[in-house]
Amino acid sequence: MTVRLNTVLLLACAWSVYGKELTTESFEPPRIELPNFTPYKVSNAVFWEQFTDGLEPTWKRSRATKQGKDEDRYDGEWAVEEVQELAGIAGDKALVAKSEARHHAISARLSKPFDPANGLVLQYEVKLQQTLNCGGAYVKLLTAPMQGEFSDSTPYTIMFGPDKCGESKLHFIYRHANPITGKYTEHHLQKPPVPPTDSMSHLYTLTIHTNNTFAVSIDGVERKTGSLLEDFDPPVNPPKEIDDPEDSKPADWVDEEQIPDPDAVKPADWDEDAPAMILDEDAVKPDGWLEDEPLMIPDPEAEKPSDWDDEEDGDWAPPMVPNPRCADADGCGPWKRPQKRNPNYKGKWTPPLIDNPAYKGKWAPRRIANPDYFEDLAPYKLANIDAIGFELWTMQAGITFDNIYLGDSVDAASKIADEVWKPKHDSELAVLEATNPKPAQQTPSKMARLLELFTVRLDDIAVSVKGFYAKAQQQGIVEAVRQDRSGAIAVVMAVGGLAWLIWNVLSITRYIAGLGTPAVPQPPSAESQSAPNDAKASSSAREDSKAVKRRGKKA
Repeated sequence: MTVRLNTVLLLACAWSVYGKELTTESFEPPRIELPNFTPYKVSNAVFWEQFTDGLEPTWKRSRATKQGKDEDRYDGEWAVEEVQELAGIAGDKALVAKSEARHHAISARLSKPFDPANGLVLQYEVKLQQTLNCGGAYVKLLTAPMQGEFSDSTPYTIMFGPDKCGESKLHFIYRHANPITGKYTEHHLQKPPVPPTDSMSHLYTLTIHTNNTFAVSIDGVERKTGSLLEDFDPPVNPPKEIDDPEDSKPADWVDEEQIPDPDAVKPADWDEDAPAMILDEDAVKPDGWLEDEPLMIPDPEAEKPSDWDDEEDGDWAPPMVPNPRCADADGCGPWKRPQKRNPNYKGKWTPPLIDNPAYKGKWAPRRIANPDYFEDLAPYKLANIDAIGFELWTMQAGITFDNIYLGDSVDAASKIADEVWKPKHDSELAVLEATNPKPAQQTPSKMARLLELFTVRLDDIAVSVKGFYAKAQQQGIVEAVRQDRSGAIAVVMAVGGLAWLIWNVLSITRYIAGLGTPAVPQPPSAESQSAPNDAKASSSAREDSKAVKRRGKKA
C-alpha cells in the first residue's frame, strides 16, 4: 500500500510539472487577406525595377566563370516569381536566387550611362526566404563601359548591401581612380552596420551627397553616416610623403638604448650556487604524527577469490587501502623536514644596465615626396555607371530582391519607402503575428505553486547545509552544532530526504518488478501442519491447569 501511495504521489508531481490540458482546441491558421500588387511609377529614375515584365529582356544571366576557373562557373539559377515564404503583397513578383551552394550572376544595363556627379541614391529590398548561414545579398553598380560577360572581374563603381559568412555586415565599397596613374583602389567603409537576417522584407538605402558625405539606412532609419574622405580604408588621398624604399640602416648604427655596465663587478658575497629552497631547521614533528604507521595497508576484509590459481595468476595479495589510524592523525610514515625559501638565494648575477653612450636613437628611413600623391577633394564624382548587377555566392536558396531604385533623388527614394516598402512590411508583420500567435498565459495550479515553494525551501536547505559544513571544517562538528542548530537540522533533513528518495526508488523498482512475476503457490510445511495440533494441546493443558486449581480451592 505504501509503495502504491508513493507512486501515485510521484506521478502527481510529474503531471503537475509536465502535464498539459487533456482537452485542447485545434489551431487553424487564420486566412489573411493580402493587399493586391499595384505597379508603382517613379519619374526621372535612372533605374526602377519591380519585375513586372519578368527577366527578359532587361536582365541577362551570366554564363562566365569566376576568376576564369571552369569549376567556378556561374551556374546558379534565377527566377522572377511571387514570394513563397511570408508574402505581404498578393501578386508581387521579385528576383529570386534559386540554387543552393552555387555562384549566381545577373545584370541589367541602364538605358544610358549614369554620371553620379549630382549625387547618388541607391535603394532596394532584400528578403531571405530561408535562414541564411552563408551568402551575399549585395548589389554592384558596374562601371561604364561594361564589356563582356558579367563576373567577379567586371569593374564596378559601388558595391553595397548585406553579406553573411561568419560575421554579418553591410558592405559599402567604392572604387576610386588615381588621377595620376589611373589605377583604381577599393575603399571599404569602416565599422559597417550589421544587417537583419530574419525573413522580413528589409530596405537598404545608400545616399551620396555632393559635399562628400554619405548615409546608409536600413528600413528608413539611418545606421551610418560619414565622409568619403575620412571613414574608409584606405583613405582616398594618399600621404604627401612616404618612407624612401631604397634607404637602409647603416651598418654602424647603434639603436640599443641601454647596455650592461662594463665596469660592474659581482659582489664577493654573491653566491650563485645557493639553492632557492632549503630545509626548515625550525620545523618540529607534530605530536600526533605516527611514524610507525604506513599510509596504506592491506585490506583486512579482502578475501582471496575462490577461482584464484596461484600457479596461473601468481601469489595473491589483498588490495591496499588507506590506513584508518591515519585518518585522525597529523600524518603517517617517516616524517621529513619541510623546505622553505632560502633567504640567501640571489640567483645568477648579471651586471646592471646603463645608458649606452653610443646610442644614436631609433633608426627610420628618410622621408621623400610620394610620387603617387594626389589630392582629390571631390571623391563623390565617381566613375560613370553602365549597369546594375548581382554577383553572389550563397549556400541557401531563396534570396529575393525587389523594388530597385537608382537615381539622385532623396525624395523619390523616401516616397518609395513609405508607399511601397512600408505597406508590404506592415502586411508581413500582420501575417507573422496571425500565424504565430503568442501563447496564452496560464494560471499556475495549486500543485505548481506548492512545487515552487518546495523548490525555494530546498534552496534554503542547501545554503544552510553548505554553511554548516564550512563551520564544521573550521571549528569541529560539536562547536558547529552548538552555534548553528538550524544548519544541523538542515543536514538531518537533507540526509533524511535523500534516504526517503532512495527508499522510494527501491520500493517502486521492487513493485514494478513484482508486477510481471506470477505468484507461485507454496506447499504447506511440516511446521504449518503441526501448528493446529500444537494449538489444541496448548488449549487442553490450560484447561487441565484450571481444573487442578479449582480442586485445590475446594480441598
